[in-house]
Amino acid sequence: MSKQIENPYLAGREEWLERYGSYIRSRNLWRMFAFGCLTVAGLSIAGNVVQATRNRVVPYVVEVDKLGNARAVQRAEAIGEIPDRVIQADLARFVTNWRTVTADLGLQKRMVTRLSAYVAGSAKGMIREWFMGNNPYERAKDVLVEVTIAGIPLPVSDSSWRIEWAETVRSHAGTTLSHTRYEATLTVAVHPPKTDRQIISNPAGVFVTGLSWAELLGQKG
Repeated sequence: MSKQIENPYLAGREEWLERYGSYIRSRNLWRMFAFGCLTVAGLSIAGNVVQATRNRVVPYVVEVDKLGNARAVQRAEAIGEIPDRVIQADLARFVTNWRTVTADLGLQKRMVTRLSAYVAGSAKGMIREWFMGNNPYERAKDVLVEVTIAGIPLPVSDSSWRIEWAETVRSHAGTTLSHTRYEATLTVAVHPPKTDRQIISNPAGVFVTGLSWAELLGQKG
């Protein structure tokens, strides 16, 4: 029986495939693994970017009693409307921060800052104009003004509230110079806070967007 003549080219090709075929398969596997890692890393980075830009502040509404003491706390998204007592307490603080004049400059600055967190719309221009003619820091050099809220604010429409207060003007010696009663109609809008700063400065999102006020004639004391 004659031996089959072996083709050296075919034999060399088979030897090459046996020797380097496993290397090629291993290389391809590592390429697939590296591509998978890059894909996962890209998805992770995209997820982090989306999470960082998404609002993660959860606003809460604090319900208070007639004295302004907290009674209940609820997530803002879990309730349909802001309770009236929250709006009433915020409006009382709004007027107090707006009209008070104190010799404590640090306290005066905090009151003005707190006031700005509750003003929006046309009320901003009106409050700014008021302070231009009644600068509390300049007035504090001569007189002090104490504000007393006369009862809780009452609604006059779906978005407007009426509030009365008395202002007692005293000298630095404590002498009463005048006692005047005022009333104001405040237009209110509710915008839930979206940032950490807003939830600290105005947690209920109650804003005064318009106001008009007048002295109550014949009620000076």
